[in-house]
Amino acid sequence: MEVKDIRKDNGVNGGVWVYTSNGEKFWGKKCVVMVGAWTKKIKEGNEEKYAIGGDFSTFGCQGGPHIFGTPSLEYLGLMKVMVHGGYPCDEHKRPWGPVMVLESLKEWVEERMSGMVDSRALVATQLCMYSMTADEDFVIDFLGGEFGKDVVMGGGFSGHGFKMGPVVGRILADLVLTREAKGVELKHFRIRRFEENPQRNVKDF
Repeated sequence: MEVKDIRKDNGVNGGVWVYTSNGEKFWGKKCVVMVGAWTKKIKEGNEEKYAIGGDFSTFGCQGGPHIFGTPSLEYLGLMKVMVHGGYPCDEHKRPWGPVMVLESLKEWVEERMSGMVDSRALVATQLCMYSMTADEDFVIDFLGGEFGKDVVMGGGFSGHGFKMGPVVGRILADLVLTREAKGVELKHFRIRRFEENPQRNVKDF
């Protein structure tokens, strides 16, 4: 019979469950996999688990290195895993310097993804540019001054705003249409928080 999946039993008994295509499943304390010419397929078949249509979400890991990523979306069968860090640059003169900490990134993928993702070689590398605030929190506010509440500002998403795109879009739309975002406390995201304290909303990771 065809084996479709192998899963660790996290219950009291531990061990491993083996699932087959005809719906049967088998349990054992240990499992040996010997599949001959199909060996290269072992890591394949997990793509749907890490795809945008499944239950795999965006993720982040604080510490060294600070890693974040997204499910398979832009490129079929590939996951985007990123290192949060870099150096200041002029947005009009974007540098294309060396990619950072690749070895630690590979180690992180291998450890966290439990061998389900091939971490031996990266398919592609790319530097990205994003706007950072001093506290890495968003700016969502009215521009004020002569514009009052006629101009709404959204920015400083510090590399992680894409994960909150839908809710930020809703807040900005509410501010434009009704001049308020009901049920949302926006004091934390005021533009002028840095005038009171340059390191506003400081966090200790």
